[in-house]
Amino acid sequence: MSDDETSKFKRRKSGTTLTKTEIADHHLSNFEYYLQERDFGQSFSSLSSALSTLPSLKEAYYSSFLEVFEPWSTAVEEDHGFQEAVKLYKVALKLYPESPDVNYLLAKILYRHGSIYEAWSCACLSHSECTQDPNAQETRGRLANALIDRWHLPMLNDIQRNHSFKCAIEAAVKEGYNKVLDIGSGTNLLSLYAKWAGAKIVYGCETDKFMYEIGKDVLKSNGATEGITIFNLHSHNLSIPSDIPERVSLVVSETLDAGLFGEHILSTLQHAWTHLLLPPPPALQKSDLKQESTSQDLSVEGHIKYGKVIPSSAEVFAALINSKYIANCTKLDDPALIRYFKNKQVFLKLDEPYMSEKLNNIPGGFKMLSEWTPITKVDFNSPNSIDMHLKGLVNQTLGFKCTSEGTVDALALAFKLNLDDTHVISTFPESCAAAWENALYPVSINKSLRVNDIVKIDFSCHGGIIELSVQSDTASGQNMKENLFLSPSAINFLTRKNFLSNFLLGAKEAAVRMKHLSKTTHSYVICDTSPFPIAGLLVISMFPDSKLYVEEESISEVLKEIGIRSKLTDDLEEEVNLLFLWPVTKEGTLQDGIIKKILMYRLMMAEDGIVFPEQLDLVVDAINSPDVVAMTQVDDSNTFGVKVAEVFNIAKTTHHVDVHLDSLPHTSVIPQPLSMLQLSLTTGDVEPLQKLCKQTDKEELLILGGDIVTVLANTKAIQSSVLHAIPYWFIITGGKNSQFSFCTRDTDSPCKQSLLVPDHFYNITKDIPLDIKLIWRDGIFNALIHTGSADT
Repeated sequence: MSDDETSKFKRRKSGTTLTKTEIADHHLSNFEYYLQERDFGQSFSSLSSALSTLPSLKEAYYSSFLEVFEPWSTAVEEDHGFQEAVKLYKVALKLYPESPDVNYLLAKILYRHGSIYEAWSCACLSHSECTQDPNAQETRGRLANALIDRWHLPMLNDIQRNHSFKCAIEAAVKEGYNKVLDIGSGTNLLSLYAKWAGAKIVYGCETDKFMYEIGKDVLKSNGATEGITIFNLHSHNLSIPSDIPERVSLVVSETLDAGLFGEHILSTLQHAWTHLLLPPPPALQKSDLKQESTSQDLSVEGHIKYGKVIPSSAEVFAALINSKYIANCTKLDDPALIRYFKNKQVFLKLDEPYMSEKLNNIPGGFKMLSEWTPITKVDFNSPNSIDMHLKGLVNQTLGFKCTSEGTVDALALAFKLNLDDTHVISTFPESCAAAWENALYPVSINKSLRVNDIVKIDFSCHGGIIELSVQSDTASGQNMKENLFLSPSAINFLTRKNFLSNFLLGAKEAAVRMKHLSKTTHSYVICDTSPFPIAGLLVISMFPDSKLYVEEESISEVLKEIGIRSKLTDDLEEEVNLLFLWPVTKEGTLQDGIIKKILMYRLMMAEDGIVFPEQLDLVVDAINSPDVVAMTQVDDSNTFGVKVAEVFNIAKTTHHVDVHLDSLPHTSVIPQPLSMLQLSLTTGDVEPLQKLCKQTDKEELLILGGDIVTVLANTKAIQSSVLHAIPYWFIITGGKNSQFSFCTRDTDSPCKQSLLVPDHFYNITKDIPLDIKLIWRDGIFNALIHTGSADT
């Protein structure tokens, strides 16, 4: 024991009180000891005690605190669960309540465990302190996307939609329908239209807590906190008189999707007619589908006695379409691939009966094989009409007459939404201004059609969901044991013929090289992380005694159905001879945790093991595209006097994924795309392909989050314009000994592209220097812009 410690011991024995400095020193000594022993639990406890005792130490020991807090909180979460980990965060936040790093970590753990609303405030605090950090920006962006469905943006920016609803609501209020309920009120746009039209009282209900809070703030921004009452409830949970004193005369609702009824508008209106809305006129109480609404005898002495709904009705149409893009997304028919599946039928596995795409934006376009054929009409002002659709009493088989030759790839759905007798919104591709996408029902079989052929279509609507299918479609008709169902990512990966041919050729080269280098001669360990392990199956066919590992249990189950034994990489305990590492998602981003994955597999590789592909280049462009503005933030010029942007744009999109650049109207504002950096898929190392920048003290970055690489590309503007986004994509190559090279920007790519959207847009002037700085942090990155002219 040192003389100093002996002195402290004697003072404790004699009852003399130690100073706070001495107590803190004791805890710090323990902290250093436990840290050397890699005992993060004890070191965290000791350091927390020291900082609580002597708060003046907090600044000096901030990095040390994070050094032990991150691994210890991770271990506690893994071993003892979420609630125990949260207790540690309470300790950390008591010491460092404004810490961007602690709040960043807390946002991530809350997000993982579904507490998205609570995670949002932590992510915002972290990002506000570290605006340039890729991790802080990415976490905030992911939470924004989780809290607000992105379809809100094109809807709120849809001038035609907003104007039509505004006019229809104004006309109804003018007729005397002045007690209004807005169901699914969201930003309260329709509620404000009703109030400003002269409604006496307006109620709104919104189930989503985050949207409810945004809606309340929109009301404050518009000075409309009186006369509009909003409930954070589903309309089914509203009651009279506890919430609303009496029935309303007008319900407005836009709880609609690409398939019209997918947001349960039928059951919502059924409940509203029964419990919240004045009854319909007698003629509509017993109406059938052919009966039109009537405005006669609606009032007595100026008082409305019957209820009304906006929209009043909808007419639904369908058509047969041909589209190579849809075929690539939905069906596998290449004979060379079918043999891998033992000649079984391979179908797309969808969680919903339809997929959604805006027909006008489909890459490569589409071909109409029939006219738009009416399939049903629903009268939202008739409870009977609503009930018939909910109960499936409108189901029927329809004959579609072919007007063009071709293979039918999908049944497309469009509708006319009649808000009243005057104002109509439609989702036909000809009226491309509408924000709604089209529901597409994949046709699994390759059915070639000739002009005047009649195709029988089964239409059903039960429980409020429209389903369409070609009668001869064998996906459900055959014995299910003879069918295989793959995920959209797997189908998309396997149907890109040029890409897949190139990929399998490179995989075969890698397998031959593996055999040449490997010390073993018969049995190899193959790992395949791609959306479907077709490369792994190729190698197994070459070396039947080999073992195949995959990452997803669903893939292993499919392989089992075709007689291929596989194991999960979670159970991998042997050295890997050949790793097929697919680094990019279908949406055009890097796989989550790609660096961690690379490093993990690196430890598992045999000494002579091979990784394919070997490297990835990150490429960026700079574009002008007004469409990007509508996709990423709200513009108040589109909402007819309602101020939404100031509130809603706190959650605007900064990372827009799943974009087809070929179908996004845009122009490049720089001479050519720029290759920024290269990632080794064998080591995880990053090599700059532009000028390497050193970090400066002015740059606000998290301490946590991995190594930082910053590169700066100097270019210039080729036109005077506004820079709206930085699109990016990847060039993936097999390495020095491989012919494989593939760009995710290619038309035959199984991956789309993504956009980095700056916090604000930039005015640029032709021939003025334009710098793009990319900050990379362990597979997460963002881009910063510097121009030679004034920013917007």
